[in-house]
Amino acid sequence: MDTRITLPRATAHKATMTPIDTPTEQKWPTHRLLARKPVMAAMICIALIGGMQGVDPALHSVAMPAAAKALGMNPSLAAFLKSIGTIVLAASMLGVGIIGDRHGRKKILVAGILLMGVAALVTAAAPTPMIFGAGRVLMGISTAMSFAMCLALIPTLFEKKDLPKAFGLFFGAGATLIVIATSLSGTIQSALGWRATYVSTAVLCLVLTLIAIRLLPENRSAAQRKFDTVGVLLAAAGLIALVYSIGQASTRGWGSPLVIGGIFLALVVLGGFALWERRIENPAFPVELFKKPAFAAACLAGVLFNWADASLLGQYPALALPAGVPASAVSVVVAVMYIGMICGAPMAGIAQKRFGATNRTMFTSGLLLCAAGLASQIFMRDPHNIVLPAFGLFVVGFAVMWMQNPQSAIIMGSAPADQLGAVGAVKPAVGQFGFGLGFALAGPMSTIFMTDGVMTAHAYGLGLAVQSIIFVVAAGLIFLLLTPRNRRATA
Repeated sequence: MDTRITLPRATAHKATMTPIDTPTEQKWPTHRLLARKPVMAAMICIALIGGMQGVDPALHSVAMPAAAKALGMNPSLAAFLKSIGTIVLAASMLGVGIIGDRHGRKKILVAGILLMGVAALVTAAAPTPMIFGAGRVLMGISTAMSFAMCLALIPTLFEKKDLPKAFGLFFGAGATLIVIATSLSGTIQSALGWRATYVSTAVLCLVLTLIAIRLLPENRSAAQRKFDTVGVLLAAAGLIALVYSIGQASTRGWGSPLVIGGIFLALVVLGGFALWERRIENPAFPVELFKKPAFAAACLAGVLFNWADASLLGQYPALALPAGVPASAVSVVVAVMYIGMICGAPMAGIAQKRFGATNRTMFTSGLLLCAAGLASQIFMRDPHNIVLPAFGLFVVGFAVMWMQNPQSAIIMGSAPADQLGAVGAVKPAVGQFGFGLGFALAGPMSTIFMTDGVMTAHAYGLGLAVQSIIFVVAAGLIFLLLTPRNRRATA
C-alpha cells in the first residue's frame, strides 16, 4: 500500500477504509452512500483553501498602491514588493510538496493556511517597507504550502476517472470566492483603509484553518524518500531567476541585460536541475514525465492559458483608465473574466465526465477560444466601449477553466503515489511562467501599433489580435502532439 489515510474523528464512524491494491493513492470509499458527505465536505474545504491562492494577490493588488504611498515606497521598491510573494511561491512549491509527501499533507496544508493568515496580519501591521516585504515573503511560502497540498490531496479522495469533475469543483469554488472577495475589497478599503484589506485575508484564513482541521483526512506517502536538497535548491534558484527576469521584461524591456542574463541563468540552472534529477536514485521530481505527450501538452496549455489571461487583464486597464473610464467600471469589466471562469470550470468537468471529451479536444478547443477572445478585440474602436472587452474577458476566462480542469487531472493523475506534492509543483510553476509572459509580451506587441506612444483602441486591438495567431498555431501543435499514436500512459 502506497499511502496511509486517517479519517477525521468527526467522520471516522461513518465510513470504513477498503484496501485498494493499486499503485495509486488509497481513496475514501466514495461508492458508499455514507462516505459521500465527508468526501464532498473535504473537497469543498480544499476548493475554498485553494481559492485563497487567487484571493490574496487580487486583494493585494487593490491594497498595494495605498500601502506603497503610506509607507513611502519608491516605484521600483513598490513593484518589487508587489511581486515578491509570487516569486517566492513558485520557488517554494517543490520543497513544500516533498515535505508534505513525507510528513503529512494535511499537516502542511493546515500550517500553510494558518501561516497565510499570520502573513496577512504582518503585512497589515507593517510600519516599514521591510516588514511589509517580510509579510509578503511569508505569504508566498505559506501559499505554496497550502496550494501544493490542495492539489496533492484531491487525487487521494477521487478515482482517476473522476478527477476532471473534482477539479471542476475545485476551480469553480475558488473562482467564486475570488469574485466575492474582490467585489467586497473596494468597499472595505474605502471604509477602513488598506490595512483592513489584509486583515480580511487573515480572517478568511483563520476560518478556513478551523474548517480544515475538522474536515480533512491525514494523508502521506508510506514510502519515505530521501530529501533531495540539491534538487530543491536548483529548482528554486532556477524558478526565481525565470519568474523575476520575465517580470522585469514588462518594465525594462526584453533587451535589458538584466532580463537576458536572468533568463539565460534560469535556463542553465533548470537544465542542471534536470540533469541532476536524472542521475540520482531518489529524485525530487520525476523529470521523465515530460516525455509523456499528455503531460507535456498539459504543461504547454498551462503556459498558454495563463498567457491569455494576463494579456487581457494587463491591456484592457492600460487602455481604459488613461482614456477616462472610471476605475469602478474597469473593475466590473475585469470581474467578468472570473464569471467566465465560474462557468467554465463545471462545464469542463461535465464535458469530460458525462460526454467523454478527450484531453485533445479540451486543449485544442480551449486554445481556439483563447484566440477568439483575444482576436475579438480587433473590433475595438472606442476605449469607452465596455461590452467588447467584457466579451473577450468572459471567453478567455471560460477557456482558462475549460483547459485547467484536464490540465490539473493530467498532471496529478500522472504523479507517482509517493510524489503527489512534488509533481503538483509543476502547475503553479508553468502558470507563473505563462502569466509573466502575458504581461511582458502584451505591452510591446501593442506598442508596435501605437502612435506617439499613446495606447489607442486600434493599438490595443491589433496587439491582442497578433497574439491570437500564436494560440491558433499552439492549438494545432497540441492537436498533433495528442494524436492517438502519441498518447501513452496518460489520463
